[in-house]
Amino acid sequence: MEGELVTCTVEAGLCTLALNRPEKLNALNVETFRQLDAHIRALEGRDVGCVLLTGNGRSFCAGHDLDDLASGTEGMEAARFETQVVERLATLPMPVVAAVRGHCYTGGLELVLAADIIIATETARFADTHSKWDLVPVWGLTQRLPRRVGPHKAKEMMFSARTYSGVEAAAMGLANFALPEDQFDAGVQAFCADVLANSHRSARAIKKLMIDTEGMSLAQGIAWELHRSEGHGPDFNARLEKLR
Repeated sequence: MEGELVTCTVEAGLCTLALNRPEKLNALNVETFRQLDAHIRALEGRDVGCVLLTGNGRSFCAGHDLDDLASGTEGMEAARFETQVVERLATLPMPVVAAVRGHCYTGGLELVLAADIIIATETARFADTHSKWDLVPVWGLTQRLPRRVGPHKAKEMMFSARTYSGVEAAAMGLANFALPEDQFDAGVQAFCADVLANSHRSARAIKKLMIDTEGMSLAQGIAWELHRSEGHGPDFNARLEKLR
């Protein structure tokens, strides 16, 4: 154990998961994934309305710890486990918001793509550098990035290993929006507060419908929604009364 590599706090329905290797720019290793996995599994049964994924220090995540890769200690079993953790994060029932400042490179990009919403500082730096290091993704990048930004932009990022600012990431749809550094923390908290103010049941049901219908045709998805929607819930009347 290397200490607390992922911190977890829950307050007023918001769970904040923070990568905690600031001296390594939150580079990811197997132990980080083990701790992240434990926190994610614990969340599945908790009354949490929103998860905020962030990184302590000046960067979200500089990527996979290259020293670990070079050591040869991470084989296929580790890669399979890490991929499962990213998938478990992506399929959490509640909305997941990622707050990105500083670096969001390669493995960090793969991790952040598991979030439903990505908020960046204007000066954040996004890049996929797999090709720079003669590596090929295993945590889902070739699947999630094209779905997020389109295949042509994804190829541009993956083949060139270029770096993109938070403003550029927002323009291409990688980030939902970008904020100035001095407004970032308040803006992230305000967005999470908006999510938490709405029905947690509704948010979970909407996310489930989107996950369940991914890959369906439009007609199939509409039919699925019609017959599988959870409809209005027990808080509907109480919320309606507040408008009267």
